[in-house]
Amino acid sequence: MKLKQLIMLVMIISSVATPQALSQPDQEPTKTYGGIGYFQAGYSFMDFNNFNSALAEAGIPDISNGSVSLGGGGHYIFRRFLIGGEGNGLIGGSSINDNYSVRHGGGMGFFNAGYIVFHSPLYTVYPMLGIGGGGYSVTITDRNAPSGSLQDVLDNPQQQAALSKSSFMLNFSLGTDLFVFADRTRHGTGGFIIGLRAGYLLAFDNDEWLLDNQSLTDGTNTSISGPFIRLTIGGGGIQY
Repeated sequence: MKLKQLIMLVMIISSVATPQALSQPDQEPTKTYGGIGYFQAGYSFMDFNNFNSALAEAGIPDISNGSVSLGGGGHYIFRRFLIGGEGNGLIGGSSINDNYSVRHGGGMGFFNAGYIVFHSPLYTVYPMLGIGGGGYSVTITDRNAPSGSLQDVLDNPQQQAALSKSSFMLNFSLGTDLFVFADRTRHGTGGFIIGLRAGYLLAFDNDEWLLDNQSLTDGTNTSISGPFIRLTIGGGGIQY
């Protein structure tokens, strides 16, 4: 899902839910308990410029500076504190020229902790810190290598190279969740949830790339750090 389409979808659903939110009292609950689970989709931006320069020098097509992210997670709410986790797969796409094809992707997971700084009966807003790790891989295939049979592959097993890197990571984000078509009582709110989360992924990686678990000595200044934005869709409930 492209970034512009993601933002438009959030605006459309928010326009549906806003009249319902305005019809509720504005009093902010002092204590909050509950939990939600969600699917999330978005985009993570990365810096592969130096790596792409090295690819170009070798006649290999470059890769995009980012990846579509798909995943899910959830968190438990206790007195405004959030405790939970999430995991995301990164889909980077592929590129091709007459001699080579390149595809890339990865994944990451985090233990999350946060705090609700604003809460109305239908909205929550919270900063969150995630601690975890992730990895990324780039697979380069020689399109001119013969591969019509198993014997061709066995005769030339080096026709494909899979480069990888992994890192300890921190996830700094600000999130908001909105109950849509919610079932509300004086003791709580529950139902369908849509939200938006944006932030920055900080990877403590270095210039090292691995090939078959062997370190390559001439790595490029490439990092999977960067900003991200995600749409979350799920459900849950909050008591207060």
